[in-house]
Order: sequence, then structure tokens, then C-alpha cells
Amino acid sequence: MKTHRMLIFLFLTMFPTLLLTKCATSSQAVPQMASEEALTCSKHEIINIDGDVSLDEAQNRIYWSPHSTGLTDVATWSVTFENETKIFLKTVRGEAGHVATGAWWTTSFKTNTRIPLCTGKPQRLFASFRVNIASVYCQSGDEWLRIALAFAVKRSNGAVVYTEMDFWDSPKTLMHPSGNIKFGGDIIYQGGDVVEYKLDQAAIGEWKDYSSDLTRQFDSAWSLKDGDMLESVYVVVETIGSVTVTLKVDDLWLTRLE
Repeated sequence: MKTHRMLIFLFLTMFPTLLLTKCATSSQAVPQMASEEALTCSKHEIINIDGDVSLDEAQNRIYWSPHSTGLTDVATWSVTFENETKIFLKTVRGEAGHVATGAWWTTSFKTNTRIPLCTGKPQRLFASFRVNIASVYCQSGDEWLRIALAFAVKRSNGAVVYTEMDFWDSPKTLMHPSGNIKFGGDIIYQGGDVVEYKLDQAAIGEWKDYSSDLTRQFDSAWSLKDGDMLESVYVVVETIGSVTVTLKVDDLWLTRLE
């Protein structure tokens, strides 16, 4: 079944959005997680090692690199691996932080090097994955909860910037003044080293498949340039306040098309 699902996800990566034609030209369209046009290409290459959680617990933990940031001892969190990746996070009022797991260049990329997004022309990189938001509890309805696919890119000047593609948000998350959601747009937040898009509101308790064009999304957010290097792609759960969430992730594959 794992092999079969992996083949399905490889097929999904053959559904891109628009092909970029110039590295320095920014796409004005908001990026889409799921594409509709079929692509015929001569070659594709999976760049990460353990997308299907098929190894033993210790190896899965290395290749999925789970970690938390900003949480105190009051929070309860875990990332476990048994045929799928399971993230659990519980925070209390006044608590803020996130749990992330996915593919990092130092542990998860086959080359153990950052992957170029542009080398004279755009390099077409895609992420395919499936998620199940098993449960969500927000105590008062005023808490901050974001669940997203995120990726980090190191630029030629040494700066690292982040693009997030949210597939579940609490109402509070959508109210940031730097976003354009209130005007009917898809930008939740834009500032500093982060651009965050709203792309979906996945149903609770159901598996959903996604395919994400990383190159195009980055170009939309930051304007692609020579020297931009992909260094991580991960699923992240971010909270502020009294929140409990359980998320399942599987078949996170990163693919380069040529």
C-alpha cells in the first residue's frame, strides 16, 4: 500500500500550475495547492528519503526532524511515527509556540545539500503530502491556531525566508492587520521574513491530499532569483492560547521535475 500511495503522489506532482519563464519575474497570481493541468516531463526525481514513514521509529525520527519552538514546560507535545506521522500539541492560555516536522536538508535530503530553486532558469520543485486533522479544540474560540505546509529558502545574501500555505486556521488567525483576507484576498500575513497564504480549510477527521508547486509559490511571495536554495519543507502547528490539536501526516514527498 505504501508503494502504491507513493506512486499516486508522484503522479500528483505532475500537475503543476504555470511554468515560470524568468527567474526575476514574480507571478502575480496567488499560488494554488492543487493543480489541474497535466504535465508531460522527461524526468522526475524524489529528493527526500523518508516521505512514507516506512522505516523504524529511530530512523523516521531522524529523517522527519520533529521539534518545537517557543513552548514552555506547561505545554504538552509529541511527534510519533507508526505508519504515519502523528503530531499532538496542547497549550494553555498565555502559551505560544509551534511544533514542526518534515524534511530538512541536513537530515532528510538525499544529497545532504540545499536544493537550488533557480540556476539561470527555475528548477521545478513540488511537495506532495496527505493530512488528517484528527481533532481540534479551542477553549474560547479566540485562540490562535494555524496548521500549514511551510518551507524555508536561503537567499544569495544569506537571509532565510519562509513561505506558509495554511490549510486550517482559527478565526483569530485570519484577523492579522497585514493580511488582505478581510478584502477577499488570500494573504493572511506578510512581513519580515514570512509570507503566509490561506489556501484551504480542511475538514476535521478526514484525509486530504495536496500537491504544492514550491517554485511558483516562492516566486509569488518573494520573486525568484538565482541562488535561492530550498533548505526545508515541513508541516507546522502553531498555537497561542488554550488549544489542543492532533494532526496526522503521511506521504510527504519532494520532487524535482525536469
